[in-house]
Amino acid sequence: MRSILAFGTVVLLSTALLAGVAAADGGTTAVVDRTGDDYAVLLIEEDGETTDQRVVDPAELDAEGRYEGAVHRVVDGDYVYDEAETRRRQTANSRTYAGTVV
Repeated sequence: MRSILAFGTVVLLSTALLAGVAAADGGTTAVVDRTGDDYAVLLIEEDGETTDQRVVDPAELDAEGRYEGAVHRVVDGDYVYDEAETRRRQTANSRTYAGTVV
């Protein structure tokens, strides 16, 4: 009985730990600010706020997301292109003109 209880406790703690890691990692995005032949400047966002800037080799980014405004999720230190979020932001920006929503 103790081993079953101990196993259940380990499973619950492991699940909580993994959920915490996923939540922390899932909240970080990197938006391509500008690119050159051998660099890409990323603005790092956490919870919607820009917190850092990184210069990386463009080869670190998914090929389809190597352009200004492309949004990437930071997952285990890698940049994963988020096409849906990129489109959502582009649509939201296209509706705004001179600070007013059109």
